Amino acid sequence: MSERPLTPVRLAGGCLVLSLLCWAVVALAGPSAAVPPLGGGAGSFDLGLRPSSGLVTALLAVSVLSGGGALLAGWRAVARGWHPRRFVLVALVGAVLFTLLPPVGSADHLSYAAYGRIAALGGDPYSQPPDTFAGGHDPVTSAVRDPWRSTTSVYGPVGALLMALASLGGGDSVRTTVSCWQVLLLLAWLASALALRVAVRDPQRRARAQLLWTANPLLLTVGLSGAHADVLAGTAALATLLAARRHPFWAGVALAVAVGTKLPYGAVALGVLLAARAGGYLTRGWLLRGAAGALLLLVPAHVWAGPHAYDQTRTASRYVSLATVWRPLVEAGMPRGWLLPGTVLVMAAVAFAWWRLLVRGDALTRAAGVSTVLAAGYLLGTAYELPWYDLLLWGPLALALAAPSSAGVRRGVLTGVLTGRLTLLALAYVPGLVDGMSPSVEALTLGYRKEVGPWISWSALVVVLVVGLLLRRRIGRGDTVGHWVEGSP
Repeated sequence: MSERPLTPVRLAGGCLVLSLLCWAVVALAGPSAAVPPLGGGAGSFDLGLRPSSGLVTALLAVSVLSGGGALLAGWRAVARGWHPRRFVLVALVGAVLFTLLPPVGSADHLSYAAYGRIAALGGDPYSQPPDTFAGGHDPVTSAVRDPWRSTTSVYGPVGALLMALASLGGGDSVRTTVSCWQVLLLLAWLASALALRVAVRDPQRRARAQLLWTANPLLLTVGLSGAHADVLAGTAALATLLAARRHPFWAGVALAVAVGTKLPYGAVALGVLLAARAGGYLTRGWLLRGAAGALLLLVPAHVWAGPHAYDQTRTASRYVSLATVWRPLVEAGMPRGWLLPGTVLVMAAVAFAWWRLLVRGDALTRAAGVSTVLAAGYLLGTAYELPWYDLLLWGPLALALAAPSSAGVRRGVLTGVLTGRLTLLALAYVPGLVDGMSPSVEALTLGYRKEVGPWISWSALVVVLVVGLLLRRRIGRGDTVGHWVEGSP
């Protein structure tokens, strides 16, 4: 009997399971070059096997590559009419599993625990770095890893309050505090999945949106399993877009959570306002309700945070990460004062190339399109970019590319380029920690990050601009290009 052909559906499902399984194995194995130790206490479970840096790097690389493959194959299958119900169910099971295991891929969650601890005990995380709080002897703040021990919080006041909430649940235990934070992120993720399912009624549009957001293995592994604050901001930004037209007050509350955690998520606010104006519901009452919801959280949070809330944010604006377009230029002598104007220039170029292609359709699609254009331009042009920052992009992208088939001119190519970019960028940041790597693993991963990473970023930027301009020109001539970019048979 001949074997069944490897269809896009089977390929997507197999790659999803492999991606989630390899990532979960690294988490379950315990402390390594990808998983910082959490100490004792209730919460996440691991076996304490302390696997080698080579093994965890290989497993995480397989996971990332499989995740990118699952996304590409799934997109092709959805273009042929597939409804990924089981795919989504497997992804949600993986999300729950990751919450029961230690975070993987960075030590950011230790910083969140420290900032929450400082705030919960009456300190100021915006002026007191973890290594000086309580004389450097606090059991939670002393767990922060280099190079962030002496760094104050860069996160917004609403995010800081939620970190403090997790700290109140965790007490003196790093493990329990981190687990409380993970549960908070899981609830936010599940809520966004439910809201997306309810708000997007058309089955085919819902399938596209669920594939790119709810069941996106790259976001589940790099983002949710990493317990990054971007998950909280990203889910809140998606909620802002979904609620804006009919529930402006709650959209304002969601926007406050997003912007009050990380400032760049304010991109969705502009998207919502422009869509409201185009849709004819930008009324005084609508604006007042939305503003009331936002200010209800933002005002008391900023009063509580005090005058130093954005000190570290201003300092961080001059940082340059290794795998960005700007790092080779800065090393060649470009002044850091040019970084912000350069980022704005890239955002303007991306907006020019893609605005006509993405900002169209109904109010929700237009709002998501504006947010997608701004987020893509920011991520492609910012000087400091890490893989989990892409949560800024994929929520709006999922809604923008879920538009009816008449808007298919922008789907296939953009999805492919952004998937490839995130996959290769995530690959540059495994195993994830700055220590614990063998010399050979360190040479491999840092070499890839330094020497290959910037060219991945440059390639993605050039392809996004060139393809956008070509499609924009064809649309202007009235050519039909939907079949070409959709990738459908």
